[in-house]
Formats: sequence, C-alpha cells, structure tokens
Amino acid sequence: MASCKLVALLFALAAVASATAVQPSEARIQGLERRQDAGGDQMLRPSTFHSTAPPPRSPGVVPLPPQPATGSAPPPPPLTECMTPLIGMVPCMVYLTNLTVLTPPAACCDGLKAVIRGAPICLCHGMNGGMNSLMPRPIDPLRMVVLPLTCGAMLPLETLLSCNTQHVPPIMPPMPAPATADAPAASP
Repeated sequence: MASCKLVALLFALAAVASATAVQPSEARIQGLERRQDAGGDQMLRPSTFHSTAPPPRSPGVVPLPPQPATGSAPPPPPLTECMTPLIGMVPCMVYLTNLTVLTPPAACCDGLKAVIRGAPICLCHGMNGGMNSLMPRPIDPLRMVVLPLTCGAMLPLETLLSCNTQHVPPIMPPMPAPATADAPAASP
C-alpha cells in the first residue's frame, strides 16, 4: 500500500513539474540580441553582456523558490494538532471520497489554499490515510495529491517530502491528562 502511495505521489509531482515548466525561447537561451548593421538590416548576434552562459535547464524540473533572508520573521510555532486547519477542507470531502464527483467545489479550493498557506504539513494526513478515520468513506490518495493542481494551488515540494521525513502533528489535539485529586488526609 505504501508503494502505491509513493507511485501516486511521484506521478502527481511529475504532473505538477511538467505543468509548471516554462520553456524559454531559443533566442533567450543563446543570449542573442538585435543589433543594426551598417546596411540597416537587423541581425542577431551573441550577447556580450553575459560573462557566463546561463545554467542549463532540464525540462520538467521546477526551480525551488529562493530562501528567505536571515532577517525575516521567526517561523510560526509548531502545530500541536491538524484538526483546526483541516476544518476548512470539509467541502472537499465529497470530491475526495466520491469518484463520480468530477471537480471540487470552490469552497474546497479556498479551504485547501488556506491550509497550504498556514499548515501544509497537515495535508499529509490526507495522503497517508490519517483522515480516513474521520470519514464515512476512505479518501482517494491520488485525488488528494492532485487536488492542489485541480484548485490551481501550488503545494510546496518540501511539504510532500516532509510527510515521510518529519513529524506530522496528530489530527486531534492531545488530550490533557486527567487531574487526580488527592484524597484528604484522615485526621487522628
């Protein structure tokens, strides 16, 4: 079952990468610029503005976004539970559990985008089956992986990788230990 999830995850990742890869024009790749020659005709000549060639781009490879500067705001405190962020995705459940529903509702996409902005690690519960205990029917993990594409949202690559490498907060908040009342001491 884990290998099926991994294959589905890799398939969705490849789909995201190929859908977002932008191919530069041939003139841009070669660094050519237009110049006027003596006769008035336009010619393409290699640019002398670049001292080195641009790094080669592999098709289907999406560059990672730049890392924030060291003077940026401190990271938010770690999540202790995922139920609160995932509540916004309740409208997605019909789409995620029923294969006859072809598109998610707009409210689902809004909830998904909110989770991606605030608690993307919590989406791991949808991909690894953790949310199935709360649903009447199991969530289709492939639909969960493809949902960001369907909604036009970009799920950070590190989120997908962190599902298996980092601690994922539990869905339900931790229950506090019951307080034990000390019995009054018997007086002599």
